[in-house]
Amino acid sequence: MKRVSVYVGVIALLVVLFAAAFVGGIAFGEMTGIGALVTGTNTDSDLGERVEEVQRLLDRQALEPTSEESATAGAVSGLLESLDDPYAIYFDPDHFKYFNEQNEGQFFGIGVTITEREGVVFVVNPIEGTPAEEAGLEANDEFVTIDDVTRDEWTTEEVVKRVRGPEGTTVDITVRRPDAEDPAADGELIEFTITRAKIDIPNVMSEIDGDVGYIRLLGFNAIAAEEVAVEIRDLEEQGAKGFVLDVRDNPGGLLSASVEVASLFVEDGVIVRVEERDQPQIEHRATGDFITDKPVVILMNGNSASASEVLAGALQDYGRAKLIGEQSFGKGSVQTVERLSFGGGIKFTIAHYLTPEARVIDGVGLSPDIKVEMDPELQRESETDVQRQRAFEEIRKQL
Repeated sequence: MKRVSVYVGVIALLVVLFAAAFVGGIAFGEMTGIGALVTGTNTDSDLGERVEEVQRLLDRQALEPTSEESATAGAVSGLLESLDDPYAIYFDPDHFKYFNEQNEGQFFGIGVTITEREGVVFVVNPIEGTPAEEAGLEANDEFVTIDDVTRDEWTTEEVVKRVRGPEGTTVDITVRRPDAEDPAADGELIEFTITRAKIDIPNVMSEIDGDVGYIRLLGFNAIAAEEVAVEIRDLEEQGAKGFVLDVRDNPGGLLSASVEVASLFVEDGVIVRVEERDQPQIEHRATGDFITDKPVVILMNGNSASASEVLAGALQDYGRAKLIGEQSFGKGSVQTVERLSFGGGIKFTIAHYLTPEARVIDGVGLSPDIKVEMDPELQRESETDVQRQRAFEEIRKQL
């Protein structure tokens, strides 16, 4: 089995859907097919025989025999469910295609960031200028029905799968909009028909404020470090003497990208430690692409997860950055994504990661050095973004 890369993601997926993900740290690879799942030991062989026996019975006697495609999806999904792994999922071929497009920087969907809490998937915010914003989706809208499919509990992965699709096609979505004055109320059900589009949004945004450079990183794709490095150099040319690095609502991405971004600020040393089953601990060290020793603070919130936490944890451990905002999400597990020979792929947990000082992140998160609580909606306007204001105050103290 060949691994191609490692992906760390989390819960506030960009439903361009742009994110993989709560996808945790992920390794892409290949499998030889369903046989790879059910053959090997005698126990595995018994499992294969049992599956084949049930399939023969269904083919012979079921009133409406299942298709090969749905039978495959059901069998593979059942095996993954037996892991008791909340991040294990089967990607059918179309969904796997969308998943890979995300990491290549191509996004087709409606244009919102989403997150999940206790079985409820809701909008973090619609992305400016996208079909979602134009249709009227708002922060905190909860997904209820997608194309006539209703779930008591949704997962981010299934919302991604159903909302994403080819450019120009439509998706019917019903959301529950909570009552702002009475959060305990059921809220209003609102229906939308939204036309999918290619979502052209930058992964990195920056600006200069006096002698402070501000960089917002939305996800950790394959070119994230290159993009951040370009912004650092540009801001330094404009006079930046310190940086605010904003990873609020950043769900993660490629683990390699988080190491590469951290390496821009950390000259040498371990960036993250990865623990796999029955394997020695793996240390991912700084890449040597260090480009600035200027002061930096990191903005984070409860939707900063996985690769974001790798970056923030490393810079905090080395004393390179103070963390400002709220406790991070606490996604410290690593998933592998394996391509299946018969189409699609599977994702499941293979490891946990730790900060350079071996701090556990999974289920715990990172504690900010300076706690500033704030409704994410207030990020929309700099005048109300008190977390950002506090970050600028702190970095200027260090200049």
